[in-house]
Amino acid sequence: MTTAVLDATDMSIFEDESFDVVLNMGPFYHLVSECDRERCIKESLRVLKKGGLLITSYIPRHCVFQYVALSNKDLLDYNLANQLFETGKLYHDDEKCFWTDTYYSTCEETENLYCKHNIRLIDHFAQDGMTPFFSDKVDKWNEEEFKIWCDYHYKICRERSLLGASNHAIIVGKK
Repeated sequence: MTTAVLDATDMSIFEDESFDVVLNMGPFYHLVSECDRERCIKESLRVLKKGGLLITSYIPRHCVFQYVALSNKDLLDYNLANQLFETGKLYHDDEKCFWTDTYYSTCEETENLYCKHNIRLIDHFAQDGMTPFFSDKVDKWNEEEFKIWCDYHYKICRERSLLGASNHAIIVGKK
């Protein structure tokens, strides 16, 4: 078995229009430069068949500081808050780096990227909503309680006022 390491900005090993669905389930929040994100979307569209679905996961900019500050009070820092809010960028060598090189986008930015590349928006939803903020409680719920929560989440996960507060969001478009 041969294993290959691939790069979301260069999928030249694949022919044009090779796939019915392309999943970008991580690249967008690890591609810090706009140029790299553009190359990723162009490559995704190149290998996607006409009428195919492009599904992208991203971490909303307005959620990330809340989540990390509540997880570790040492990260409750004005400079970090402003950096994330204003640029959406975090680098591994930043003084208060809590992960790795990452980019956090806004809901509008992600939708605009799809529109810019003539991708018809099919769906846009909060993948996990606010659940990571109280996962310790969720983990203790029984099956019925968990089902009630999931049913509620499925009802509100497309609510625009909550979309940017999710820990992750998913956008789906059609080429």
